[in-house]
Formats: sequence, structure tokens, C-alpha cells
Amino acid sequence: ATMVMEQNEIRQNRAGKRVFGILAMLTVTAISVLDLPFSTTIRCLSRRAKMTGVAKGAALDELIQANLGDIINPMIKENDTPLYLHIPKAGGTAVIDYYRCLGLVTSENLYISEGRSHIMLETHSVEGIHQAKDLEIVQRGLADVIFTPLLPAAMEMFDSNHQARVFALFRHPIDREVSLYYYRQIADWEGDGVYAPELANTPIETYFEQLKDRTDNFMISVLLNKDRKTESITEEDLEYAKQILRNKVLIGLTSNMEESIHRFDIYFGWTEDTKHHGDPRYNAKRSICQKDFITKKTNSNPHEPVEKGSLVWEYLSNILYYDIQLYEYAVELFEEQTFLFEGQDS
Repeated sequence: ATMVMEQNEIRQNRAGKRVFGILAMLTVTAISVLDLPFSTTIRCLSRRAKMTGVAKGAALDELIQANLGDIINPMIKENDTPLYLHIPKAGGTAVIDYYRCLGLVTSENLYISEGRSHIMLETHSVEGIHQAKDLEIVQRGLADVIFTPLLPAAMEMFDSNHQARVFALFRHPIDREVSLYYYRQIADWEGDGVYAPELANTPIETYFEQLKDRTDNFMISVLLNKDRKTESITEEDLEYAKQILRNKVLIGLTSNMEESIHRFDIYFGWTEDTKHHGDPRYNAKRSICQKDFITKKTNSNPHEPVEKGSLVWEYLSNILYYDIQLYEYAVELFEEQTFLFEGQDS
């Protein structure tokens, strides 16, 4: 049976006062991090990945305007839900682990039982997002934060009265692409389509030289729901993607990780003062969570960096031409958004 939560119950949920099991037909419990469908996040990097049945063009623009809150407008805590755009190989796993460590209910650890149905939600695939939409997890206030690599699809879970507040960590596209090259050599847990141990026998210069004549701007393609195999990115697409970041996304940078997390916590009220009223036990826990997941960077895979001006850098500068420009704009926005946090050093 479908349970409709009253508005005051939703407000309690948003304030972090969930009591699981208080509804006879609805329970929500946490799932082990080992069960997370992380591979679907990495697989969205594949040029074969498509968001079939998801809005494009004018229909997508309507969703953006209606269902994504403007970054400069105050967040309506009882209605709006933070939505983390999980860009693969850009610190997303560390962010997920950090907020789970703090005790936030995320779309990564929702297990719902309704009647005789038992559902483990995931929002890293179009199918999982559609399921979450059907269950109205946003309107029912079941999650403190939603994580997804598929923003156009995820927007459909929201509506004009229950908007998404988007935030994301950005990493230089060349660093991200190089990191993926090394990650695929060791990631036997990811399975076919991601794990490629044979890359260890292919020098990085040779690998990217084979790709140097194609363009592949993953970030803009994902934002605008464009097919990376058949739809090229244009200057107009770049400008539209910049507009989305400027108006709708709270920017974080992996190159300034701790400051980025600090901004996220302040913007969404995930601080010791606003949620736990200065409880020293929470302060200590928060410090531990930061040390374990932000400072150490969960899922980090150390490797030799690619030097600017090298052959690999030049190859990737051509392949990722528009994504690099979008990243540089995100860096500018990170500086501009400082005004949102002036006088808020909690």
C-alpha cells in the first residue's frame, strides 16, 4: 500500500528526526556500502551509455527551469532536496561516504518495504531513477540527499513544489580521464565494460594517441542529454552548460576539497550548530568523518600525473576541448560563489 506522509511528518524528516518503522507499511533502513551500485556511475562514462526516454532539448530546458532551484534563492528545507551530481572520478565516492558517516539518509542506502514488496533503491541508472520517481521519494521526504550521475533523468523525480538543489565536485577533465585510465587497470570489482587489465600493457601515450582525432565531451553531453556517439558538442551547447552551472549548481572543486565540503555543509545546513545544536559528540564525529573520507579521499587511486605540455596532455586537450572550457568556467564560479558564504564560518 502506498502511504502518503503528512506535511508535518515531512518537516520532521527534513530536520533529521526520522523514526523508521513508525508507519505500519513503510520502513527504511541502511544498506552496506559494499552493496552500492557504484559501477553504474563509472559505466555512464561509456560512449555507449544513453539516457533513453529522458527529456532533451526544449523539454529538458522546461525541467531545468521548473525542477531545479536557483542557487541564489533560499532553500525551502521542508520541500527541496539536495541533489549531488556524481561526476565519475571526481571525489564522489568520498562525498557519499562522508555524508553517510554523518548519519544523513541518502539515496545510496534506502531500503523500502511496502506491503510485501522490498526495494533497495539506487539512483545511478535511468531504471532506478524511474523507480524512485514512482515511489515519490522526493515528495515523501525519504532522503536527506540524492546522489546520481544522470542529472537530466534525475530531474524528473522533482517538481516545481519540490525542487532539486544541485551541488557537485568538479575535477580537471584531463586529470579525470587519466585517473580513469589507471583505475580501469585494477578495478576488477567493476566487471565487464569497465575493468580492462590489458591497459596495463598499453603505454598511456599510445592509448590516447589512438583517440586523439575524436572529441568526447562527457560532462556537457551528460548535462544536456546528448548522445556522445552521434551528437557533437557545439559552442552553443557549451554556453548553455555554463548557464546551467551558473544558475543551478553549487560548485565544489577537488583541488579545494575541504573548502568545498565546508561550503556544502553550510549551504544545506549540515553543520553541528544547525542540526545538532553544538553537541560535542557530533563535533567529534564530524571531525572523524572528514578525516576518514575527505582528507583520505575514498576510492582514490594514486598514479603518476600527466604533465601539462606533454603529448598526452595535448591529445586530451583536443579530445576534451569543450569539457575543459566548462571546467575552467566552474573554477571561476567557485570563486564567485564565495559571496554566498560571507560571514558564515560555522
